[in-house]
Amino acid sequence: MKKLSLITLFLLLLLQLREAVAQPSLRFVAEDLYPLHYITDQGKYAGFLVELAQLLTEECEINSNIEIMPQARAFKEFRRDPNTIMLSLLKTPSRENDFQFLGEVYQAKAYLIGLKQNHIKLKTLQDAQKFRTGTVRGYFSQVFLESKGFSQEDNLVLATDPASLLNMLYKDRTDLVLTNSISLEQELTLLKLEPESVEHKLELADFPNELHFTAHSQLSKSTVIRLSKALQKIKQDGRYFKLATKWQVAY
Repeated sequence: MKKLSLITLFLLLLLQLREAVAQPSLRFVAEDLYPLHYITDQGKYAGFLVELAQLLTEECEINSNIEIMPQARAFKEFRRDPNTIMLSLLKTPSRENDFQFLGEVYQAKAYLIGLKQNHIKLKTLQDAQKFRTGTVRGYFSQVFLESKGFSQEDNLVLATDPASLLNMLYKDRTDLVLTNSISLEQELTLLKLEPESVEHKLELADFPNELHFTAHSQLSKSTVIRLSKALQKIKQDGRYFKLATKWQVAY
């Protein structure tokens, strides 16, 4: 009887060891985007979604680490490694079959912005086709504008990165820029551009606005389900909204 108990105990310990070994270590990646995920002056990672990801993995008892890097590199790392998760990725129809969306974590409204001095008045996106409209090459916003009739031959201006795009606006190389307002003022200030010189010209109500924690298509279904359920729990028990209040982000 004693021998049987020892065998049972050994099997239980072996099972726990196998579960610990099989437990995935997740890597969350994102670009530097205040106040969602950014690098502080002290070189530490901070932000609303950084803390939300920490809450999530603590809830699931999953080991994880977070890295902030340029968007192009973050997306490349995400596509390469099944255990890498994007801290915030815009959910679009074309991406729904390629990735596993764990749940919405933030909404980012899209706008056409322009310089106040240009006195451009827009009622519809079609009105904007009379002006040069800029976005970053390869972003979903390029696909969106092209689907609405904009073209590089006529009125679509493409920049290599967000900083270049904003500089083009101030240098009169484009009339309008498609962007969100998450950290626009801070970005302009860092670029030594005057935030008070720009204004929203048109809100794009039909532009996708849901940012999600997003997993690789090959991340195990069991892990995806655990993470999704944990995120729902964090929202339902009030921890999500407490965190949103702390970071002063609207939801």
